[in-house]
Amino acid sequence: NRHAPLQPPPAVNKITMHNAIIYFFLFFCKNKDVMGGLTIGKRRVILIVCVLIFLAAAPAVLLYSNGYRLGANWTLKKTGGLYVASPVSGAQIFVNDNLERETNIIQNGLFLSGLRPGAYSVLIAKEGYWPWSKKMEVKSQMVAEARALLLPKEPEGEIIKRENSTPLQKTEYDDIYALIKETKKLNSTATSTVERLASQERQKLWWNPKKNEIWISWSGEESARPYYLEKNENYVFKSPTRIKNADFYPGRKDVIIVSYQNGIYAIEIDKRGGQAKQPIYKGKDPVFITYKNSSSIYILDEDALIRIKLP
Repeated sequence: NRHAPLQPPPAVNKITMHNAIIYFFLFFCKNKDVMGGLTIGKRRVILIVCVLIFLAAAPAVLLYSNGYRLGANWTLKKTGGLYVASPVSGAQIFVNDNLERETNIIQNGLFLSGLRPGAYSVLIAKEGYWPWSKKMEVKSQMVAEARALLLPKEPEGEIIKRENSTPLQKTEYDDIYALIKETKKLNSTATSTVERLASQERQKLWWNPKKNEIWISWSGEESARPYYLEKNENYVFKSPTRIKNADFYPGRKDVIIVSYQNGIYAIEIDKRGGQAKQPIYKGKDPVFITYKNSSSIYILDEDALIRIKLP
């Protein structure tokens, strides 16, 4: 599991024993309302008791402020944190069945610090969308990170061209249609590895048409490898039948889109604590492509060219 170093909140200030003892002394020895009716001997006793109480409590306060918590068998452990992000606004984020936040246009994620190391169940849900869940492992002094995959159960789609239609003038959709036809032909007859590159060409998606296994390769520095890639070569998914096409989800490098059999699916690359797979489209014999920088995918199914907008 890959985690990011934990950064403590700036509002947490360390407590110094020297300053605290001074505060006790000033309060009890200089405050006339508190100490006015007491003899010097009683004042000294009260001061000594307060100092002893502080000395007993100070280590616990200092350890807590520095991120330590009691673990199993009364052992002290450094805490960690978790961060999850939602791609859509209005989603509810649950951690261990407790509602922690509802996302909005300003806050699209949740950060929790001071967590004891261990497994945490995270669920992100929104009405009308497929839910996303993952078991996240929090480690000492690290932040476990994940980004949810949330797709609408009924995505926005429209038919933009029919195979037998002849427009008065050529449009961009004609180029898309021709590209899908060519992609379908090439992938259906491919005998060697098929590849797709993400941005900056450090992350590559590839599959072998004979095995129908999709892999993600990382060619950059190991220190720069994203959290969702455990190794430089990562097995992601195996299709039960021939893969018609696969590519990265528009605008994301941690999710891929795969078409096989009669459906098109979005699949998480991150397999830690569960791997989400959500349907985008089901038809008869669909194949898709992504096109330039569009947030939509284009699907050819029977004689219809369909555009589906993705969140």
